[in-house]
Amino acid sequence: MGSHPNATIGRPRLFDEQTVLDKLTMLFWRQGYTQTSMTDIVNASGVHKPSLYRTFGTKEELFATILRRYLDDRMAVFAQLVETAGPGIEGVHTFLDLFETDAVSGGSKDGCLMVMASNELRGTTPGYDDFAVAHRRALHAVIRVLVARAAPDAAPTSDEAEQRTDLLSAYMLGLQVIVRSGAAADEIHRYFQAMHATVDTW
Repeated sequence: MGSHPNATIGRPRLFDEQTVLDKLTMLFWRQGYTQTSMTDIVNASGVHKPSLYRTFGTKEELFATILRRYLDDRMAVFAQLVETAGPGIEGVHTFLDLFETDAVSGGSKDGCLMVMASNELRGTTPGYDDFAVAHRRALHAVIRVLVARAAPDAAPTSDEAEQRTDLLSAYMLGLQVIVRSGAAADEIHRYFQAMHATVDTW
């Protein structure tokens, strides 16, 4: 992500933008947008407020940058899971297993920043209108690939494939809320088992 337009040209930067964005992503993810103050942002980043404003703009602009970056990274992770899972119905089961591992002990153990922000801000923020819609569309596109790979030799009808894609997408979005709420691993596992049973009917 490039510097904010108001950045001072020629002034050497004493911090790494990506490192700062990593720290602030975790801060917003942990506390939410509303509960995160500029003081929190300064303390978490280790960067003085004037430098933050010059580089990232306002709090709203900073958050929009974080959401766009997070969405790109998140969809890349899901695309890699789909690729790793492989084809066929067994590939869908493998994808769910990989997703469960990530949800319980990996990068998703705190839920999804996009889902959390969508609930908190009703899906829009200055600088990133309708970010929740962008998230759902991106997730749907990744899951569509998974569903298409599930039956490469006898592809389901387009309506059926779309329904399966919608079902898996809605399931994943809802599960993120459950994970964020602090559900125990055994409860989360039950929900995954229910989805596995549904996939077996395909």
